[in-house]
Formats: sequence, C-alpha cells, structure tokens
Amino acid sequence: MTDALAQRMADRLKALTEEDRIALNEGQIAESERQHAAFTAAFSEGRCSVCGDGLDVFDEKTPCLHWFLRPAGVKKKHYPAVAQAFGMMSIQSWMRWVANEGGWAKNIADTADDDHVVQVTARYGDYAWSISCGNSDFAGHSGKNSSFPHYHVQMSIKDRPFISYSDFHFRIHDDELTILKAMAASGVKSKFIHGESFDDLMAAVEPEWVVNLPIDRDGNQSGAPFKMDTMLIAEPGTSMSGDDIYNLIERAKREGVTFASLAHTIPNVSVQTIVSEGPGVIDPAPREGGRGTRRKEQ
Repeated sequence: MTDALAQRMADRLKALTEEDRIALNEGQIAESERQHAAFTAAFSEGRCSVCGDGLDVFDEKTPCLHWFLRPAGVKKKHYPAVAQAFGMMSIQSWMRWVANEGGWAKNIADTADDDHVVQVTARYGDYAWSISCGNSDFAGHSGKNSSFPHYHVQMSIKDRPFISYSDFHFRIHDDELTILKAMAASGVKSKFIHGESFDDLMAAVEPEWVVNLPIDRDGNQSGAPFKMDTMLIAEPGTSMSGDDIYNLIERAKREGVTFASLAHTIPNVSVQTIVSEGPGVIDPAPREGGRGTRRKEQ
C-alpha cells in the first residue's frame, strides 16, 4: 500500500508544470519561514516552540523534541516516546535549527552517500546528535528488532556518549515513509530552510566568495568555518621576496582580510588557494563500519 501510494505521489510530482512546481516550493518555503520564526522567538526566550514549555522542563506525559537538550529528569528510556510522537525528518529539522542557533552551517555535517537515505551530524553547545538511515535500514533488514523501516540516533553530551546508534531502532512513520519513497522516485531532494549544513554551503558558494570573507582580527581561528591553503608559484625566470610575503601577511591581519585575497598583488607569482573545512566545522559521526565520508576541497 505504501509503495503504491508513494508511486502515485511521485507521478503527480513529475507531472507538475514548472509554474506549479514554483508555486509549491514557494508555499513550502513560506510555511518553513513561519515555523522557523516561531522557533527562534521561543528559543531566544528559553522556551520550546512545539510544546510551549521551558527548554529545561521535562513532562513525561508530553514527549517533545526539546528532550534532546536533556532537561533534568530525561533518561535514555524516554527517547522512543519522542520518536513515536515525531517523525525522523521532524527530529532532523529541529536538530538542524538548534545547531544553526550556535553558528550557521558550520555545526551541521551532511555526509549521506549512495548507501544512505540520511546521514547527518549536528551540534549545539555541549550537545551533538547524529541521525543515520542506511538503505538497508530504510528497507527493513532482517532481525528481531529491525525488520521494519527504521533509523538510528546517536547523542553525546560534553563528548560523552549518551545514546549510541545501536541502542534503538526507531520506526519510520508510515506517512513519512511514503513521502520519502515518493521523493526518491521523483528525484526531489530534501531542503531544510534555515537548517543548511556546511556541505550545503560549500556546494552553493564559489571559492572566491570564501577567500574574500573578513576574518577574526584577534587571530583566533579555533572556530573558523573555513581553512585556506594558498600556494604561490614564481613565474619562470623570477623569484619571490620573503619580505613581500611577510608584509602582505601583516597587511592582511591589519585589514581583517584573508592572505589569499591579497596574494595576487605580489608581483611575478601565480596563486592557487584550496578551500576546505576549518577547525570550527563539526566532524561527521558515521556509524561503525560505515564510510566516514569527507568533504571535497574546492
């Protein structure tokens, strides 16, 4: 039944005119904007936009997404109730929104490959969450507790494990399963408005944009989202001046710009800059035995 419904939904998506597709996207974006505005307003006040309670409130009778911030009283055994009340994509969207409250994009890693429906890691302060749904999980592989479509969650607090991937097999809700299958059949990709990851950012921007970003004048690079390696190659028959390079480094510091953005001013050199994730970008947390996909340099 789920497969047949998913196929009908996929067929309808494929049959949309460009005008209808644009209108559908605009409507979904507007609704996401509305929900995110409510989320940020509540979060800034220490409240949960879902249940209305404080983020530090635990009511066992009302499972809620903010339990992933582990208010006092929440134990590991309580999280299946959250998964039952909320779908995998809703949980993922909430985690992404929270993570981006701590710094846009750099706190989320999307590393799903051809073997995964979802593989995402997000962090906020002392908390880190990962959701993993491999193709075999999505299909419901053999096993007493895994013969149904499911996903896994990992959670750590202050780098100490609290929930492991192997602790639970959270069932994917039927309606969500239908939507995900329809999206796969129609080629539609999930977009998380205000939940963009570092990988989304790297795919959307040109290296030149990164090179021309301002930098922290105090020299603290521990939270930097980007790392830039710049190579200077002297043209044939010429040489580079060490003094020119040193002076340019000092100028970049004074002006609060990257060395790479000024490197072209050194005479008789060609410049190549490789942009990759910096020390402030979250590391992916793949499941044991899985491929720890690394991001590509630009």
